[in-house]
Amino acid sequence: MGTYWHSPLTDKGYPRRPGTKVNGDGVSVVVRGRENRPHGEGGQVSDTRLKPEERSVDSDLHTDTVWLLGVQRTLYQWSQQHPGEAYRELWNWITDIRSLRCAWDRVARNKGQRTPGIDGMTVGRIRQQQGEGAYLGALHRALRRGVYWPSPCRRKLIPKPGKPGQFRPLGIPTVTDRVVQAAIKQFLEPILEARFWHVSYGFRPGRGCHGALEHIRMATRPRKTSTVDGKRHDTPYQWVVEGDIKGCFDHIDHHLLMNRVRQHCADRRVNRLLVQFLKAGALSEEQFLRTDAGTTQGGIISPLLANIALSVIEERYERWVNHQTKRRARRSCDGITAAMEARSSDRRAGRPVYFPVRYADDFIVLVSGAAEDAAAEREELATVLQQSMGLTLSPEKTRITPLTDGFEFLGHRVRMRWDTRYGWTPRIEVPKEKVADLRYKVKQLTGRATTPLPLIELLQKLNPILRGWAHFYRHCTGAKDILSNLDWYVGDRLWRWMCKKYPKAHVRTLLRHRRPSRIRRTRRVWQEDGCEQFQMSLLKVERYKRGWMQHPDFTTFAGEPDA
Repeated sequence: MGTYWHSPLTDKGYPRRPGTKVNGDGVSVVVRGRENRPHGEGGQVSDTRLKPEERSVDSDLHTDTVWLLGVQRTLYQWSQQHPGEAYRELWNWITDIRSLRCAWDRVARNKGQRTPGIDGMTVGRIRQQQGEGAYLGALHRALRRGVYWPSPCRRKLIPKPGKPGQFRPLGIPTVTDRVVQAAIKQFLEPILEARFWHVSYGFRPGRGCHGALEHIRMATRPRKTSTVDGKRHDTPYQWVVEGDIKGCFDHIDHHLLMNRVRQHCADRRVNRLLVQFLKAGALSEEQFLRTDAGTTQGGIISPLLANIALSVIEERYERWVNHQTKRRARRSCDGITAAMEARSSDRRAGRPVYFPVRYADDFIVLVSGAAEDAAAEREELATVLQQSMGLTLSPEKTRITPLTDGFEFLGHRVRMRWDTRYGWTPRIEVPKEKVADLRYKVKQLTGRATTPLPLIELLQKLNPILRGWAHFYRHCTGAKDILSNLDWYVGDRLWRWMCKKYPKAHVRTLLRHRRPSRIRRTRRVWQEDGCEQFQMSLLKVERYKRGWMQHPDFTTFAGEPDA
Protein backbone atom coordinates (compact mmCIF):
# COMPACT_ATOMS: atom_id res chain seq x y z
CA MET A 1 0.00 0.00 0.00
CA GLY A 2 1.20 3.49 -0.80
CA THR A 3 0.40 4.72 2.66
CA TYR A 4 3.11 2.61 4.32
CA TRP A 5 6.76 3.54 4.40
CA HIS A 6 9.04 0.52 4.58
CA SER A 7 12.40 0.85 6.27
CA PRO A 8 15.16 -1.77 6.17
CA LEU A 9 15.50 -1.35 9.91
CA THR A 10 11.93 -2.51 10.53
CA ASP A 11 11.58 -5.27 7.93
CA LYS A 12 12.68 -7.81 10.51
CA GLY A 13 9.89 -6.80 12.85
CA TYR A 14 10.03 -6.49 16.62
CA PRO A 15 11.46 -9.19 18.94
CA ARG A 16 8.89 -11.91 19.55
CA ARG A 17 7.84 -13.11 22.98
CA PRO A 18 9.10 -16.57 24.06
CA GLY A 19 6.74 -19.33 23.05
CA THR A 20 5.39 -17.58 19.92
CA LYS A 21 5.83 -18.05 16.22
CA VAL A 22 4.87 -16.06 13.11
CA ASN A 23 2.21 -17.41 10.77
CA GLY A 24 1.83 -16.69 7.07
CA ASP A 25 0.27 -13.32 7.71
CA GLY A 26 3.08 -12.22 9.95
CA VAL A 27 0.98 -12.35 13.13
CA SER A 28 2.51 -13.65 16.37
CA VAL A 29 0.60 -16.74 17.56
CA VAL A 30 0.92 -18.35 20.99
CA VAL A 31 2.42 -21.85 20.93
CA ARG A 32 2.05 -22.63 24.63
CA GLY A 33 -1.46 -21.49 25.51
CA ARG A 34 -1.82 -19.58 28.75
CA GLU A 35 -4.06 -16.96 30.34
CA ASN A 36 -3.48 -13.30 29.63
CA ARG A 37 -1.71 -11.36 32.33
CA PRO A 38 -3.82 -9.20 34.64
CA HIS A 39 -1.60 -6.20 33.89
CA GLY A 40 -1.53 -6.59 30.09
CA GLU A 41 -2.52 -9.05 27.44
CA GLY A 42 0.62 -11.08 26.83
CA GLY A 43 0.54 -12.88 23.48
CA GLN A 44 -2.98 -12.52 22.14
CA VAL A 45 -4.38 -15.01 19.65
CA SER A 46 -5.52 -12.83 16.76
CA ASP A 47 -5.91 -15.51 14.06
CA THR A 48 -9.00 -17.07 15.66
CA ARG A 49 -11.07 -14.14 14.35
CA LEU A 50 -12.60 -14.28 10.87
CA LYS A 51 -10.74 -12.59 8.06
CA PRO A 52 -11.77 -9.00 7.34
CA GLU A 53 -13.13 -10.01 3.92
CA GLU A 54 -15.59 -12.45 5.50
CA ARG A 55 -17.36 -9.94 7.72
CA SER A 56 -18.67 -6.42 7.60
CA VAL A 57 -16.81 -3.73 9.49
CA ASP A 58 -20.07 -2.28 10.82
CA SER A 59 -21.69 -5.60 11.72
CA ASP A 60 -19.97 -5.96 15.06
CA LEU A 61 -19.19 -2.30 15.73
CA HIS A 62 -21.36 -2.30 18.83
CA THR A 63 -19.57 -5.39 20.15
CA ASP A 64 -16.20 -3.77 19.44
CA THR A 65 -17.28 -0.59 21.23
CA VAL A 66 -18.34 -2.57 24.31
CA TRP A 67 -14.99 -4.38 24.31
CA LEU A 68 -13.10 -1.08 23.96
CA LEU A 69 -15.09 0.51 26.78
CA GLY A 70 -14.27 -2.41 29.06
CA VAL A 71 -10.55 -2.08 28.35
CA GLN A 72 -10.69 1.70 28.86
CA ARG A 73 -12.39 1.26 32.22
CA THR A 74 -9.71 -1.22 33.23
CA LEU A 75 -6.95 1.22 32.28
CA TYR A 76 -8.66 4.13 34.02
CA GLN A 77 -9.15 2.19 37.23
CA TRP A 78 -5.58 0.90 37.17
CA SER A 79 -4.24 4.43 36.62
CA GLN A 80 -6.21 5.69 39.61
CA GLN A 81 -4.83 2.95 41.83
CA HIS A 82 -1.22 3.33 40.56
CA PRO A 83 -0.76 7.07 39.88
CA GLY A 84 3.03 6.92 39.90
CA GLU A 85 3.50 3.90 37.61
CA ALA A 86 3.74 3.56 33.84
CA TYR A 87 1.64 0.99 31.97
CA ARG A 88 3.90 -1.44 30.18
CA GLU A 89 1.83 -3.38 27.61
CA LEU A 90 -0.47 -1.45 25.28
CA TRP A 91 0.74 -2.62 21.87
CA ASN A 92 -1.46 -5.72 21.59
CA TRP A 93 -4.56 -3.74 22.45
CA ILE A 94 -3.70 -0.90 20.06
CA THR A 95 -3.04 -3.25 17.13
CA ASP A 96 -6.09 -5.41 17.80
CA ILE A 97 -8.46 -5.47 14.82
CA ARG A 98 -11.33 -4.43 17.11
CA SER A 99 -9.40 -1.35 18.18
CA LEU A 100 -8.67 -0.45 14.56
CA ARG A 101 -12.35 -0.80 13.64
CA CYS A 102 -13.34 1.59 16.44
CA ALA A 103 -10.61 4.02 15.38
CA TRP A 104 -11.74 3.82 11.76
CA ASP A 105 -15.31 4.55 12.79
CA ARG A 106 -14.15 7.66 14.65
CA VAL A 107 -12.16 8.92 11.67
CA ALA A 108 -14.95 8.11 9.21
CA ARG A 109 -17.54 10.05 11.25
CA ASN A 110 -15.30 13.10 11.60
CA LYS A 111 -15.85 16.18 9.45
CA GLY A 112 -12.33 15.79 8.07
CA GLN A 113 -13.13 12.47 6.39
CA ARG A 114 -13.15 14.23 3.01
CA THR A 115 -9.79 15.96 3.62
CA PRO A 116 -6.93 13.97 2.06
CA GLY A 117 -3.33 13.80 3.20
CA ILE A 118 -0.28 13.71 0.95
CA ASP A 119 -1.45 10.44 -0.63
CA GLY A 120 -4.73 11.99 -1.83
CA MET A 121 -6.81 9.27 -0.14
CA THR A 122 -10.06 10.05 1.67
CA VAL A 123 -12.42 7.81 3.58
CA GLY A 124 -14.75 7.61 0.58
CA ARG A 125 -11.99 6.61 -1.83
CA ILE A 126 -10.73 3.92 0.51
CA ARG A 127 -14.23 2.47 0.74
CA GLN A 128 -14.60 2.48 -3.04
CA GLN A 129 -11.16 1.17 -4.00
CA GLN A 130 -10.33 -1.28 -1.20
CA GLY A 131 -13.26 -1.71 1.12
CA GLU A 132 -13.12 -1.17 4.85
CA GLY A 133 -12.48 -4.79 5.74
CA ALA A 134 -9.56 -5.29 3.35
CA TYR A 135 -8.07 -1.90 4.26
CA LEU A 136 -8.17 -2.53 8.02
CA GLY A 137 -6.87 -6.04 7.56
CA ALA A 138 -3.82 -4.77 5.64
CA LEU A 139 -3.21 -2.08 8.25
CA HIS A 140 -3.52 -4.66 11.03
CA ARG A 141 -0.89 -6.90 9.37
CA ALA A 142 1.45 -3.96 8.74
CA LEU A 143 1.32 -2.93 12.40
CA ARG A 144 1.88 -6.48 13.60
CA ARG A 145 4.84 -7.03 11.30
CA GLY A 146 6.38 -3.71 12.29
CA VAL A 147 6.53 -2.36 8.72
CA TYR A 148 4.10 0.50 9.25
CA TRP A 149 5.72 3.92 9.08
CA PRO A 150 3.91 7.29 9.40
CA SER A 151 3.80 9.58 6.37
CA PRO A 152 4.55 13.33 6.43
CA CYS A 153 1.63 15.66 7.01
CA ARG A 154 0.24 17.97 4.35
CA ARG A 155 0.99 21.51 5.52
CA LYS A 156 -1.77 24.07 5.06
CA LEU A 157 -1.76 27.67 6.30
CA ILE A 158 -5.07 28.97 7.63
CA PRO A 159 -5.55 32.68 8.47
CA LYS A 160 -5.90 33.61 12.12
CA PRO A 161 -9.28 35.26 12.81
CA GLY A 162 -8.96 38.92 13.64
CA LYS A 163 -5.24 38.99 12.74
CA PRO A 164 -4.76 39.98 9.09
CA GLY A 165 -1.58 38.66 7.52
CA GLN A 166 -1.00 36.02 10.22
CA PHE A 167 -1.47 32.32 9.55
CA ARG A 168 -1.59 29.17 11.65
CA PRO A 169 0.19 26.11 10.20
CA LEU A 170 -2.12 23.10 10.08
CA GLY A 171 -0.79 19.61 9.45
CA ILE A 172 -3.18 17.17 7.77
CA PRO A 173 -2.12 13.52 8.26
CA THR A 174 -3.16 10.74 5.91
CA VAL A 175 -6.28 8.75 6.72
CA THR A 176 -4.11 5.76 7.70
CA ASP A 177 -2.08 7.86 10.12
CA ARG A 178 -5.29 9.26 11.59
CA VAL A 179 -6.64 5.76 12.21
CA VAL A 180 -3.43 4.68 13.97
CA GLN A 181 -3.35 7.88 16.05
CA ALA A 182 -6.98 7.35 17.05
CA ALA A 183 -6.17 3.78 18.08
CA ILE A 184 -3.30 4.99 20.28
CA LYS A 185 -5.41 7.72 21.83
CA GLN A 186 -8.17 5.25 22.74
CA PHE A 187 -5.86 3.60 25.27
CA LEU A 188 -3.61 6.46 26.34
CA GLU A 189 -6.50 8.78 27.15
CA PRO A 190 -8.00 6.72 30.04
CA ILE A 191 -4.58 6.46 31.70
CA LEU A 192 -3.98 10.20 31.43
CA GLU A 193 -7.52 11.30 32.32
CA ALA A 194 -7.08 9.65 35.71
CA ARG A 195 -3.95 11.76 36.28
CA PHE A 196 -4.70 15.14 34.69
CA TRP A 197 -5.61 17.75 37.27
CA HIS A 198 -8.96 19.45 37.69
CA VAL A 199 -7.64 22.90 36.64
CA SER A 200 -6.91 21.67 33.09
CA TYR A 201 -9.81 22.03 30.63
CA GLY A 202 -8.51 22.12 27.06
CA PHE A 203 -8.82 19.15 24.69
CA ARG A 204 -10.28 16.85 27.32
CA PRO A 205 -13.49 14.81 26.93
CA GLY A 206 -16.49 16.45 28.57
CA ARG A 207 -14.64 19.69 29.38
CA GLY A 208 -14.71 23.09 27.70
CA CYS A 209 -13.97 26.76 28.03
CA HIS A 210 -17.17 27.53 29.96
CA GLY A 211 -16.09 25.15 32.71
CA ALA A 212 -12.71 26.90 32.93
CA LEU A 213 -14.37 30.33 33.16
CA GLU A 214 -16.76 29.16 35.85
CA HIS A 215 -13.81 27.71 37.78
CA ILE A 216 -12.14 31.13 37.67
CA ARG A 217 -15.35 32.83 38.81
CA MET A 218 -15.75 30.46 41.74
CA ALA A 219 -12.07 30.81 42.71
CA THR A 220 -12.19 34.62 42.72
CA ARG A 221 -15.51 34.88 44.59
CA PRO A 222 -15.01 36.39 48.07
CA ARG A 223 -16.28 34.21 50.91
CA LYS A 224 -15.82 36.47 53.92
CA THR A 225 -18.20 39.36 54.62
CA SER A 226 -17.64 42.36 56.83
CA THR A 227 -19.35 42.44 60.21
CA VAL A 228 -20.02 46.17 59.84
CA ASP A 229 -22.00 46.47 56.61
CA GLY A 230 -22.30 42.80 55.57
CA LYS A 231 -20.43 43.35 52.29
CA ARG A 232 -17.42 41.55 50.82
CA HIS A 233 -14.46 43.93 50.95
CA ASP A 234 -11.58 41.42 50.61
CA THR A 235 -10.95 39.41 47.45
CA PRO A 236 -9.09 36.06 47.61
CA TYR A 237 -6.80 37.10 44.72
CA GLN A 238 -5.60 40.55 43.78
CA TRP A 239 -3.52 39.95 40.62
CA VAL A 240 -3.57 37.73 37.56
CA VAL A 241 -0.69 36.64 35.34
CA GLU A 242 -1.98 36.24 31.78
CA GLY A 243 0.21 33.57 30.20
CA ASP A 244 1.07 33.61 26.51
CA ILE A 245 3.50 31.07 25.04
CA LYS A 246 5.30 31.85 21.79
CA GLY A 247 4.35 29.27 19.17
CA CYS A 248 3.50 26.68 21.80
CA PHE A 249 2.61 23.76 19.50
CA ASP A 250 5.60 24.42 17.22
CA HIS A 251 8.35 24.55 19.86
CA ILE A 252 7.70 21.69 22.30
CA ASP A 253 10.93 19.77 22.74
CA HIS A 254 10.44 16.17 21.58
CA HIS A 255 12.97 14.65 23.96
CA LEU A 256 11.52 16.41 27.01
CA LEU A 257 7.99 15.55 25.89
CA MET A 258 8.75 11.83 25.49
CA ASN A 259 10.38 11.78 28.92
CA ARG A 260 7.02 12.83 30.34
CA VAL A 261 5.13 10.35 28.14
CA ARG A 262 7.29 7.51 29.47
CA GLN A 263 6.12 8.34 32.98
CA HIS A 264 2.66 7.10 31.92
CA CYS A 265 3.38 4.60 29.12
CA ALA A 266 6.40 2.29 29.26
CA ASP A 267 5.57 0.27 26.15
CA ARG A 268 8.62 0.80 23.93
CA ARG A 269 6.82 0.00 20.70
CA VAL A 270 4.08 2.56 21.40
CA ASN A 271 6.62 5.20 22.41
CA ARG A 272 8.70 4.46 19.32
CA LEU A 273 5.62 5.00 17.15
CA LEU A 274 4.84 8.29 18.91
CA VAL A 275 8.38 9.50 18.16
CA GLN A 276 7.89 8.54 14.52
CA PHE A 277 4.72 10.64 14.38
CA LEU A 278 6.54 13.59 15.94
CA LYS A 279 9.45 13.28 13.49
CA ALA A 280 7.35 12.49 10.38
CA GLY A 281 7.76 16.00 8.94
CA ALA A 282 5.47 17.93 6.63
CA LEU A 283 5.08 18.65 2.93
CA SER A 284 4.40 22.26 1.95
CA GLU A 285 4.23 23.14 -1.74
CA GLU A 286 6.21 19.99 -2.66
CA GLN A 287 8.92 20.86 -0.15
CA PHE A 288 9.72 18.56 2.75
CA LEU A 289 9.96 20.29 6.13
CA ARG A 290 11.56 18.57 9.09
CA THR A 291 9.76 18.65 12.43
CA ASP A 292 12.53 18.69 14.98
CA ALA A 293 10.24 20.23 17.61
CA GLY A 294 6.55 20.73 18.27
CA THR A 295 3.37 18.71 17.86
CA THR A 296 1.58 19.03 14.53
CA GLN A 297 -1.71 20.90 14.82
CA GLY A 298 -4.33 18.79 13.08
CA GLY A 299 -3.29 15.34 14.26
CA ILE A 300 -5.62 13.32 16.50
CA ILE A 301 -2.90 12.54 19.04
CA SER A 302 -1.41 16.08 19.09
CA PRO A 303 -3.82 17.66 21.65
CA LEU A 304 -3.20 14.80 24.08
CA LEU A 305 0.57 15.16 23.74
CA ALA A 306 0.30 18.93 24.20
CA ASN A 307 -1.65 18.42 27.41
CA ILE A 308 1.06 16.09 28.69
CA ALA A 309 3.69 18.72 27.97
CA LEU A 310 1.79 21.70 29.39
CA SER A 311 0.73 19.93 32.57
CA VAL A 312 4.06 21.13 34.00
CA ILE A 313 2.30 24.46 34.58
CA GLU A 314 -0.21 23.20 37.14
CA GLU A 315 2.29 20.75 38.62
CA ARG A 316 4.46 23.70 39.61
CA TYR A 317 1.65 24.86 41.94
CA GLU A 318 1.04 21.51 43.60
CA ARG A 319 0.85 23.02 47.11
CA TRP A 320 -2.16 25.19 46.20
CA VAL A 321 -3.86 23.00 43.57
CA ASN A 322 -3.64 19.26 44.22
CA HIS A 323 -1.34 17.55 46.70
CA GLN A 324 0.41 14.57 45.14
CA THR A 325 3.91 14.24 46.58
CA LYS A 326 2.94 16.26 49.66
CA ARG A 327 0.36 13.71 50.83
CA ARG A 328 0.57 12.51 54.42
CA ALA A 329 -0.56 9.10 55.64
CA ARG A 330 -2.21 10.62 58.68
CA ARG A 331 -4.51 12.77 56.52
CA SER A 332 -7.88 11.38 55.52
CA CYS A 333 -8.74 14.10 52.96
CA ASP A 334 -7.84 14.00 49.28
CA GLY A 335 -5.21 16.12 47.56
CA ILE A 336 -7.61 18.84 46.38
CA THR A 337 -9.03 19.40 49.88
CA ALA A 338 -5.53 19.47 51.35
CA ALA A 339 -4.52 22.10 48.78
CA MET A 340 -7.55 24.22 49.68
CA GLU A 341 -6.53 24.13 53.34
CA ALA A 342 -2.98 25.12 52.34
CA ARG A 343 -4.33 28.15 50.46
CA SER A 344 -6.30 29.26 53.50
CA SER A 345 -3.39 28.83 55.89
CA ASP A 346 -0.98 30.70 53.60
CA ARG A 347 -3.38 33.63 53.27
CA ARG A 348 -3.75 33.88 57.03
CA ALA A 349 0.05 33.79 57.43
CA GLY A 350 0.53 36.51 54.81
CA ARG A 351 2.32 34.23 52.34
CA PRO A 352 1.64 34.48 48.58
CA VAL A 353 -0.78 32.01 46.99
CA TYR A 354 -0.83 31.00 43.31
CA PHE A 355 -3.68 29.23 41.55
CA PRO A 356 -3.56 28.35 37.80
CA VAL A 357 -6.38 27.56 35.37
CA ARG A 358 -5.35 26.25 31.95
CA TYR A 359 -7.15 25.64 28.67
CA ALA A 360 -4.63 23.99 26.30
CA ASP A 361 -1.87 26.60 25.82
CA ASP A 362 -3.98 29.48 27.21
CA PHE A 363 -3.61 29.83 30.96
CA ILE A 364 -3.81 32.33 33.79
CA VAL A 365 -2.30 32.29 37.27
CA LEU A 366 -4.28 33.98 40.05
CA VAL A 367 -2.00 35.59 42.62
CA SER A 368 -2.81 36.46 46.22
CA GLY A 369 -0.13 38.86 47.43
CA ALA A 370 1.75 41.91 46.23
CA ALA A 371 2.55 42.97 42.68
CA GLU A 372 6.18 42.04 43.31
CA ASP A 373 5.12 38.46 44.03
CA ALA A 374 3.29 38.28 40.71
CA ALA A 375 6.26 39.73 38.80
CA ALA A 376 8.69 37.31 40.45
CA GLU A 377 6.39 34.37 39.68
CA ARG A 378 6.20 35.36 36.02
CA GLU A 379 9.97 35.20 35.74
CA GLU A 380 10.14 31.87 37.58
CA LEU A 381 7.41 30.38 35.40
CA ALA A 382 9.24 31.45 32.24
CA THR A 383 12.36 29.67 33.48
CA VAL A 384 10.44 26.49 34.34
CA LEU A 385 8.77 26.32 30.91
CA GLN A 386 12.08 26.85 29.13
CA GLN A 387 13.90 24.16 31.10
CA SER A 388 11.12 21.57 31.24
CA MET A 389 9.59 21.87 27.73
CA GLY A 390 11.74 24.29 25.72
CA LEU A 391 8.92 26.84 25.60
CA THR A 392 9.22 30.62 25.85
CA LEU A 393 6.77 33.05 27.43
CA SER A 394 6.07 36.15 25.38
CA PRO A 395 7.29 39.10 27.50
CA GLU A 396 4.96 41.52 25.71
CA LYS A 397 1.76 39.45 25.99
CA THR A 398 2.38 37.87 29.41
CA ARG A 399 0.89 40.71 31.44
CA ILE A 400 0.26 41.24 35.15
CA THR A 401 -3.16 42.79 35.66
CA PRO A 402 -5.09 43.84 38.79
CA LEU A 403 -8.15 41.66 39.09
CA THR A 404 -10.35 44.74 39.55
CA ASP A 405 -9.31 45.99 36.08
CA GLY A 406 -10.29 42.69 34.47
CA PHE A 407 -8.68 40.53 31.81
CA GLU A 408 -9.75 38.60 28.72
CA PHE A 409 -9.58 34.82 28.70
CA LEU A 410 -11.04 32.42 26.12
CA GLY A 411 -12.97 35.16 24.37
CA HIS A 412 -14.63 36.43 27.58
CA ARG A 413 -13.90 39.30 29.94
CA VAL A 414 -13.38 38.43 33.61
CA ARG A 415 -13.32 41.18 36.23
CA MET A 416 -14.24 42.06 39.77
CA ARG A 417 -17.07 44.60 40.06
CA TRP A 418 -18.18 46.46 43.15
CA ASP A 419 -21.83 45.83 43.88
CA THR A 420 -23.53 48.23 46.27
CA ARG A 421 -25.51 45.34 47.76
CA TYR A 422 -22.90 42.62 48.17
CA GLY A 423 -19.48 44.19 47.67
CA TRP A 424 -16.88 42.70 45.31
CA THR A 425 -18.47 40.27 42.85
CA PRO A 426 -16.74 38.36 39.99
CA ARG A 427 -18.36 38.72 36.59
CA ILE A 428 -17.96 36.89 33.27
CA GLU A 429 -18.88 39.44 30.61
CA VAL A 430 -19.14 39.68 26.82
CA PRO A 431 -16.25 41.80 25.49
CA LYS A 432 -17.36 44.85 23.54
CA GLU A 433 -14.97 43.93 20.73
CA LYS A 434 -16.80 40.62 20.19
CA VAL A 435 -20.14 42.41 19.90
CA ALA A 436 -18.62 44.85 17.40
CA ASP A 437 -17.16 41.95 15.40
CA LEU A 438 -20.56 40.26 15.14
CA ARG A 439 -22.22 43.51 14.06
CA TYR A 440 -19.55 43.95 11.38
CA LYS A 441 -20.04 40.39 10.12
CA VAL A 442 -23.82 40.86 9.91
CA LYS A 443 -23.32 44.15 8.11
CA GLN A 444 -21.06 42.52 5.55
CA LEU A 445 -23.61 39.77 4.88
CA THR A 446 -26.48 42.25 4.48
CA GLY A 447 -24.67 44.70 2.23
CA ARG A 448 -25.61 45.66 -1.30
CA ALA A 449 -23.37 42.95 -2.75
CA THR A 450 -25.65 40.20 -1.38
CA THR A 451 -28.95 41.59 -2.71
CA PRO A 452 -29.04 39.10 -5.64
CA LEU A 453 -29.50 36.31 -3.08
CA PRO A 454 -33.01 35.22 -2.08
CA LEU A 455 -34.05 35.96 1.49
CA ILE A 456 -34.08 32.28 2.49
CA GLU A 457 -30.46 31.84 1.39
CA LEU A 458 -29.39 34.93 3.34
CA LEU A 459 -31.16 33.63 6.46
CA GLN A 460 -29.46 30.26 6.05
CA LYS A 461 -26.10 32.06 6.11
CA LEU A 462 -26.97 34.31 9.05
CA ASN A 463 -28.66 31.83 11.38
CA PRO A 464 -25.66 29.51 12.05
CA ILE A 465 -23.53 32.55 12.93
CA LEU A 466 -26.18 33.98 15.26
CA ARG A 467 -26.94 30.61 16.85
CA GLY A 468 -23.29 29.79 17.57
CA TRP A 469 -22.52 33.25 18.95
CA ALA A 470 -25.58 33.25 21.21
CA HIS A 471 -24.88 29.78 22.63
CA PHE A 472 -21.26 30.71 23.30
CA TYR A 473 -22.08 33.87 25.28
CA ARG A 474 -25.41 32.99 26.89
CA HIS A 475 -23.73 32.20 30.23
CA CYS A 476 -22.31 35.72 30.63
CA THR A 477 -23.57 38.36 33.03
CA GLY A 478 -25.90 40.79 31.23
CA ALA A 479 -26.13 38.57 28.15
CA LYS A 480 -29.93 38.98 27.88
CA ASP A 481 -29.76 42.69 27.07
CA ILE A 482 -26.88 42.20 24.63
CA LEU A 483 -28.73 39.43 22.76
CA SER A 484 -31.90 41.53 22.59
CA ASN A 485 -30.00 44.49 21.17
CA LEU A 486 -28.36 42.26 18.57
CA ASP A 487 -31.74 40.83 17.57
CA TRP A 488 -32.98 44.35 16.88
CA TYR A 489 -29.81 45.15 14.92
CA VAL A 490 -30.11 42.04 12.74
CA GLY A 491 -33.78 42.78 12.07
CA ASP A 492 -32.94 46.37 11.13
CA ARG A 493 -30.15 45.22 8.78
CA LEU A 494 -32.54 42.77 7.09
CA TRP A 495 -35.08 45.57 6.63
CA ARG A 496 -32.45 47.76 4.98
CA TRP A 497 -31.36 44.81 2.84
CA MET A 498 -34.92 44.26 1.66
CA CYS A 499 -35.23 47.95 0.75
CA LYS A 500 -32.06 47.68 -1.36
CA LYS A 501 -33.24 44.46 -2.99
CA TYR A 502 -36.69 45.83 -3.90
CA PRO A 503 -36.24 49.62 -4.18
CA LYS A 504 -39.61 50.16 -5.93
CA ALA A 505 -41.70 47.85 -3.75
CA HIS A 506 -44.29 49.22 -1.32
CA VAL A 507 -43.69 48.95 2.42
CA ARG A 508 -46.62 46.58 2.85
CA THR A 509 -45.18 44.29 0.21
CA LEU A 510 -41.86 44.09 2.03
CA LEU A 511 -43.49 43.54 5.41
CA ARG A 512 -45.21 40.42 4.12
CA HIS A 513 -41.90 38.67 4.79
CA ARG A 514 -42.00 39.78 8.43
CA ARG A 515 -44.48 37.47 10.08
CA PRO A 516 -45.10 36.08 13.60
CA SER A 517 -42.42 33.64 14.71
CA ARG A 518 -43.34 29.98 14.92
CA ILE A 519 -41.47 29.78 18.24
CA ARG A 520 -43.06 32.81 19.88
CA ARG A 521 -46.11 34.19 18.10
CA THR A 522 -45.87 37.58 19.78
CA ARG A 523 -42.68 38.37 17.87
CA ARG A 524 -42.45 39.22 14.22
CA VAL A 525 -39.33 38.05 12.41
CA TRP A 526 -38.13 37.90 8.82
CA GLN A 527 -38.89 34.55 7.24
CA GLU A 528 -39.37 32.84 3.90
CA ASP A 529 -40.43 29.30 2.98
CA GLY A 530 -40.34 28.09 6.58
CA CYS A 531 -36.90 29.57 7.34
CA GLU A 532 -36.97 32.43 9.84
CA GLN A 533 -34.49 34.73 11.52
CA PHE A 534 -32.92 33.14 14.58
CA GLN A 535 -33.88 35.00 17.75
CA MET A 536 -30.89 35.02 20.09
CA SER A 537 -32.79 36.58 22.99
CA LEU A 538 -35.13 33.58 23.18
CA LEU A 539 -32.27 31.43 24.49
CA LYS A 540 -32.27 30.79 28.20
CA VAL A 541 -29.53 32.92 29.77
CA GLU A 542 -28.13 31.32 32.91
CA ARG A 543 -24.87 30.87 34.72
CA TYR A 544 -22.86 27.86 33.65
CA LYS A 545 -22.67 25.05 36.20
CA ARG A 546 -19.60 22.87 36.36
CA GLY A 547 -21.86 19.92 37.15
CA TRP A 548 -23.00 20.04 33.52
CA MET A 549 -19.60 18.77 32.37
CA GLN A 550 -20.06 15.23 31.13
CA HIS A 551 -17.53 12.66 32.25
CA PRO A 552 -16.27 10.08 29.73
CA ASP A 553 -17.99 6.70 29.77
CA PHE A 554 -14.84 4.93 30.91
CA THR A 555 -14.83 6.86 34.21
CA THR A 556 -17.97 5.02 35.42
CA PHE A 557 -18.02 1.41 36.56
CA ALA A 558 -20.59 -1.32 37.14
CA GLY A 559 -22.87 -0.56 40.07
CA GLU A 560 -22.65 3.22 39.71
CA PRO A 561 -25.77 5.24 38.76
CA ASP A 562 -24.33 6.49 35.44
CA ALA A 563 -22.65 3.24 34.42
